[in-house]
Amino acid sequence: MSQFSLLLRTRIFRFFQAIGRYLDHYLSFPLPPSPSFKLKIPATIGTPGFIDLYFYVPASYSKPSTPSQKKYPILLNFHGGGYTIGHPTDDARFFAKVLEQNPDTVVVSVDYRLSPTYPFPTGIEDCASTLLYIFAHASELHLDVSRTCLSGFSAGGNFCFAALYRAHEELNRLRSEGRIAEYENGKIVGIAAFYPALIRTKTREERAASNPNFKPIPIPKFLAGVMDESYLNPIPSDMSVPLLSPGLASDELLKAALPRNLVMITCWGDALLVEGEEFRARLKKLGFRVEGYTVPGVLHGWDKWPSYWRGDKERDDAYEIVGRCLGEFWNES
Repeated sequence: MSQFSLLLRTRIFRFFQAIGRYLDHYLSFPLPPSPSFKLKIPATIGTPGFIDLYFYVPASYSKPSTPSQKKYPILLNFHGGGYTIGHPTDDARFFAKVLEQNPDTVVVSVDYRLSPTYPFPTGIEDCASTLLYIFAHASELHLDVSRTCLSGFSAGGNFCFAALYRAHEELNRLRSEGRIAEYENGKIVGIAAFYPALIRTKTREERAASNPNFKPIPIPKFLAGVMDESYLNPIPSDMSVPLLSPGLASDELLKAALPRNLVMITCWGDALLVEGEEFRARLKKLGFRVEGYTVPGVLHGWDKWPSYWRGDKERDDAYEIVGRCLGEFWNES
């Protein structure tokens, strides 16, 4: 598949997704909030470039670099979209629920660079870069980075784990070089992963066959496979490495890199259901606290579909439960 063909098909995919985002953000209720401000930061891990961060802050928050005694716990979010589409504002309705339940919190959503222009592992490295930037600039951003949580949806759920593994690796390198001081206050106290992609060693067909309730999301046939072709370009020789298959990471890496508190939401009709629930069971066996549940009767990414005047009780219930769990993670730290 030529790079031109991938770019063309990706642009078509993004066009359709932009229509869906418009219907969800402007014609579905309750309307999600707009970001409070944006910040551009350099990518310090991997491919050079810049990353936009979208901040959602409470009314009491002071502008960055202005004097403030108050420090806010942070939720760092990674949007979904198959590593190829998606936008940092896609999850704004979730942010609203988190801020409603935890009003003294700052949410930052990461505009990581997308494939096919930036294939694996750039998106992961951008998310890891952002985490280290937040740790290093906590004071000027008025953040209590000793109470940092991560959240992500689908591909972003993958990044909750993969980016944390990559950041763990980078912090170990900085520690060995004696350059760890500006990052030492940072601590991940929780992860909220919605229908995460966790195991790359299985084909899409194998994933679908693993769930008898699987229902495919209708997309035009000529767009099928564009996400995998874009992200895995060139195709890695080993799909089991932790950055591609975070659910296959060793027990040692899980214990070293992950926080003890997690909440995971999976979907009844999702091809990713089985790997999500198997990972939940594995983490629990290792002694992690893993809250959350499988949402009955819904498909992958159901919470991003336009609901118009009807609303979405399953979405609202899931967001409320996750928001409550995040509050517990922050308060217990």
